[in-house]
Parts: sequence; structure tokens; C-alpha cells
Amino acid sequence: MNEAELIAAFQGYIDLTNQIFFGYVSLLSGFLVMSYLVADKISSFLAAIAVALFSVVSTLLMFGIFLNRNDAEALMALLLSKAQAGELDLYWLGSNPPWAANVMTVLYILATIGGYLASLAYFFYKRRLGGHAA
Repeated sequence: MNEAELIAAFQGYIDLTNQIFFGYVSLLSGFLVMSYLVADKISSFLAAIAVALFSVVSTLLMFGIFLNRNDAEALMALLLSKAQAGELDLYWLGSNPPWAANVMTVLYILATIGGYLASLAYFFYKRRLGGHAA
């Protein structure tokens, strides 16, 4: 691959990760609104279905983010090695700390897992409190 193709592929991984993440934020928002409005009003059977569907889709999206971030990190490592070997015209490449890509992956995963656990906690909190919580 030439330099332009490598950069386009890297940008594609980053864009796809962001799209999946914002899809996850939309799912999370919908679950929180559902929790606020009807968590205390639906039957236990419907609550189990809602939590199961939310859990499955959340897991798929979290795994997609993780896989895309790993691919982006591997491509960034390839770009760095080629730039350091003088094979690319990317004089600016490598200006970020070498640990930055790993930290971004960890932050994405912490944000998604934290949002998932907090949403479930809020759902069950609303169910336990019934109609008494605002």
C-alpha cells in the first residue's frame, strides 16, 4: 500500500470506531429514557427482555469498538515503522506519545462499560423505587 492508502485506511478505522461509539451512545440514551419512563411500569418478563436485548447489543457494539481500535493501533504502528524507516513522507508522524493510542482504546472501553453498568444500575433503581423517584 502507498502512503495515501495507508492514511485512508487508518482514517477509515477511526471513523468507523466513532460511528460505532455514537451508535452506542444512542442506544444508551434510549435505554436511559426507557428506564426513566417505564422501568417501574413494565412486567418482569418485559424487563428481562429489555435488559437482555440491551446487553446483547451493547456487547456487540463494545466488541466492535475494541476490534476497530486494535486494528487502528496496528495500522498506526505500521505507519510509524515505515515513517521511521524513511519509506513515507510523513515527517509529522510520531509526534504523539507512543502510549496515546493504547490510552484511547482503554478510555473507549471504560466509557462504554461504565455507561452500560450505570444504565443497568439506573434501570433497577427505577424499578425498585417504583413511581416515587423523579
